[in-house]
Amino acid sequence: MRAIAATAILCLTACGALAQELPCSQVRLIVPYPAGGATDVATRVIAERLDAAMKKPFVVENRGGAAGNIGTVAAINAPADGCTLLINATVIATFPHSFSKLPYDPFKDLVPVGGIGVTPSLIVAAPSVAAKDIKDLVEWSKSKPDGLNYSTAGYGLQQHLATEEIAQRTGAKVTHVAYRGGGTAMTDLIAARLDFGVFLAGTTKGLIADGKLRGIAIVSDKRSDLVPEIPTTAEQGLPGMISHGVHFMMFAPAATPKPIVARLGAELHKIVAEPSLKQRFVAIGFDATPLTGDEVAAIMRKTGDDLAPVIKRLNIKLD
Repeated sequence: MRAIAATAILCLTACGALAQELPCSQVRLIVPYPAGGATDVATRVIAERLDAAMKKPFVVENRGGAAGNIGTVAAINAPADGCTLLINATVIATFPHSFSKLPYDPFKDLVPVGGIGVTPSLIVAAPSVAAKDIKDLVEWSKSKPDGLNYSTAGYGLQQHLATEEIAQRTGAKVTHVAYRGGGTAMTDLIAARLDFGVFLAGTTKGLIADGKLRGIAIVSDKRSDLVPEIPTTAEQGLPGMISHGVHFMMFAPAATPKPIVARLGAELHKIVAEPSLKQRFVAIGFDATPLTGDEVAAIMRKTGDDLAPVIKRLNIKLD
């Protein structure tokens, strides 16, 4: 037993030394979305704790655009030395199916480091909208010649795919309205210029609490502690929805040495498992998920496999 313990200590020491010898004065955490959003805030919370754990500054760099692909490509093309990391969501697992000319392979060009958090998709509407549940929305859509209009975080993203799955299963008549910016979509949603929307809890939780939006359903088979008052799609007659929530994870360029990935993954896992971090995340609509790299890879595979048929049926093309 002593020999095993000594070996473990030596391994941890070696990994720690290797982390200290990273050829950079600071580590970049690329967030491929604009600053100020829930993902950006969550990443900055993680960065603060990684600073202390790794004894090196972790600097958040926002590189938005092209459905997150600009920032993702920047991370993939960075030196594979542990000095540049990517925070992105499971949605990239669907991109090989929705982009005909994707400039990277999310399964071959990135290596998962670990999980950060998951935020569920919520069906929401302005308080002035008469529909109180999914049944009301479906009936309302069938009563209007052109059906209902709605918006999401983006065409072809998981919230859009979830809504189209609901429409297929219920016969609802809906039309997706694409916006250049989420802020404009949210303004129109609150003003009831959109009939309803499907957005992440990280975007809508505060607006629901302030009475600016009303939660109609959480796209899940079970309720979330983040918004326990909102009933699930399963409770409303739609069990087994594919797009339950969006996981956010940390990745490194694929060629990053395994000891560096393991060290970063171990530190990230400890940080995300902290009760104090879970409390911080709840406030921004995230449920902390301390996942290993292997668990991240499995979620990525399942997301891509589950949503590929929906993308094909809708003939979604993002380029």
